[in-house]
Amino acid sequence: MTIRPGRLLFVAASMLAAAAPLPGRAFTAPPPAPPCVPAKASVSDAALGAIIASDAAAHIQHCAVKDLAARGAAAMPVVLAMLRSDKGAPLIGALETVAAIGPDAHAALPLLMAHLARLPAALNGLYRELYDAVGAIGAAARPAIPLLLDRTGDPGHARHALRVLGGLGKYDGRVVPHLSAMLIDATDTLWVLDALTTIGKDARGALPAVLGALERAKLGGDSWEGAAALEALVAIGTPGESVPVLTGLLDHPVLGRAAVEALSARAGANARQVK
Repeated sequence: MTIRPGRLLFVAASMLAAAAPLPGRAFTAPPPAPPCVPAKASVSDAALGAIIASDAAAHIQHCAVKDLAARGAAAMPVVLAMLRSDKGAPLIGALETVAAIGPDAHAALPLLMAHLARLPAALNGLYRELYDAVGAIGAAARPAIPLLLDRTGDPGHARHALRVLGGLGKYDGRVVPHLSAMLIDATDTLWVLDALTTIGKDARGALPAVLGALERAKLGGDSWEGAAALEALVAIGTPGESVPVLTGLLDHPVLGRAAVEALSARAGANARQVK
């Protein structure tokens, strides 16, 4: 299984939205953006920040973000200044830059946490970049985990927070019990299962909740939830725990195909471990 159910939902919706033509118009694919030409070393960080904050074409801003991010931690003074902006372009550009820099952008965490606690109006309700930036910082983002856990109770933010918690969950012992409780309550099940799959073996404590979700899927004939539960089972369970469950579902009318794919993934994981 190469695409997780939670992600598949997002990808499918995005593709449908992008593909739908306007009424009365034939669909025409937009021309590809020109390739980025790396900025010369003589172009200052401040100049790149000014391009990002401007009303330049989107691909020009994108290239400036790439150039600024390539400078790593040295670019952080400019990035931090943009993170304090109350305007959309510099703020979103700064978030994208932090996400591209990754762990070396850890100095941004206090501002990111402030934005999580009090969501900036400049983001206009679009928060994906904010969560991506937090997640990209990695282990150093542990102080943000309580805020992320709190956001899982907000319908407008739960899926973003769960996606990030999947990457950060192994750094904080509160995450897996929280996700298990959500799974037992059948809250955002697909996204919780996806987060547990990302956490992997460190989410072992959630195994009973995952098996419970699988039983619900079997009883309800929910192929998506069942496939997500099987993938989580493979990710967090031992072969002795997962293989009997998978082989027992090979002939299931709804989950049989997902069981075959999960069993194949289990075999592939075993082969990699042997090597």
